Amino acid sequence: MGRIPKRLRLSLAGVLALGLLAAAGVTLMPGDEGGHLAANRAQLKKACGGLLPYDELRDHVPDDVRGTLDQYGTLLQPGQESRSLLNCTLDWEERGGVHVEAATLVNHLPYEMKTEDLLAPGYEAPGVTGRESDDKGRPWIVAECPKGLTGRARPASQMYVSVGMDKVPVRTEFRIAVHVANAIAERQHCGTTSTPSGTALNLPTRVIDTYEEHDANGGPVDEGDYDGIRVDEPGRGAKKCGWMSAKGSAPVRGTWTTTGDLQQSRLLSVCRADRRADEYGDYTDPQPADLEPVTLDATSWVGELGRSAYRDYERDGEYPGFDDESDTIRDDDAELALWARSECAGGTTYHRVSVRPNLDEHSVDLEYGGIDLTRPQRAELSSAAKKLMISYLNAPDGWPKAQDCHGTKLLGEVEQWR
Repeated sequence: MGRIPKRLRLSLAGVLALGLLAAAGVTLMPGDEGGHLAANRAQLKKACGGLLPYDELRDHVPDDVRGTLDQYGTLLQPGQESRSLLNCTLDWEERGGVHVEAATLVNHLPYEMKTEDLLAPGYEAPGVTGRESDDKGRPWIVAECPKGLTGRARPASQMYVSVGMDKVPVRTEFRIAVHVANAIAERQHCGTTSTPSGTALNLPTRVIDTYEEHDANGGPVDEGDYDGIRVDEPGRGAKKCGWMSAKGSAPVRGTWTTTGDLQQSRLLSVCRADRRADEYGDYTDPQPADLEPVTLDATSWVGELGRSAYRDYERDGEYPGFDDESDTIRDDDAELALWARSECAGGTTYHRVSVRPNLDEHSVDLEYGGIDLTRPQRAELSSAAKKLMISYLNAPDGWPKAQDCHGTKLLGEVEQWR
């Protein structure tokens, strides 16, 4: 056997070493300590059908680990019938990642849409239908495709997009969701999103905490400060909710404090009014009478979003015509709701208003049988709910007028006092 040239000895020794390691079941991944930036950015550009906003995400791509990608959906597999347009996860182990889910709104939106959910503490981006709730940790938005999303088992003109990403501000997550929604609408040739002018949704420049926390002097609250005050600012006094507290024209007598959502959406609106209380939590004059309303709600949902919200109530037996309750209140959170349906600028719309009676003078306890309403008392609550609905639909600065709601049909009352 001839001699091995000197210049090949080193490389052949390396090959032999690698062979021995392989035989021992050890696999080396060259460059695991770094050098992945270019490959990871190239992966980012192609991931999720190329729908992710590269400029928004490029600086979040790490160099020291390689990205892994898991994705499916009808945008990636044309011809498949599914409500899932895109379900995509791009992960950089121990360095974070991004998850995007987009689906047609033909079934149930996987987020609660009841009035109390829409008024819960969270984050909203003005000009975008959607929010992030404190208990969910992942923002969702709803966008329109007026010409219809194609390739679905059932036609749909709305979609939702949700985004989860580690170690970024919630504004970044909202911007990713809006970018993806706009890109899907363009790729599907289904029209544009929810702006009346027919242009795509604008990328949000700010996100608002719907509840600000401050101390008694209006300053910031330090961590662990138990004297913090939760207040419904800056949604308090929203112009579209002013009809609920206007002097001389409020639907129910009393002095009211109003709050509303901050989404500035044509697909969704919510307003609430509470009898104003003093610093000790007592009602200010005029004092509410026994069973007189002390909380008013008015909410609207449009199109498939409306049908999803209605199903949230339907699932809990809180819709017109289902198992009407007796006129006995057995719940200290009792309320009487009234539903209606209209045609509005964005499509068929569900409206729900509700009144919550003053129960301060009563001990509402199942053990003692609750409160038996007299016919006049029950009629008063019904009258208050109807006045509230009429005022809501006709308020000059209210959401229904702004959205040209017409052809309204009352659907019935719901006694929520089990």
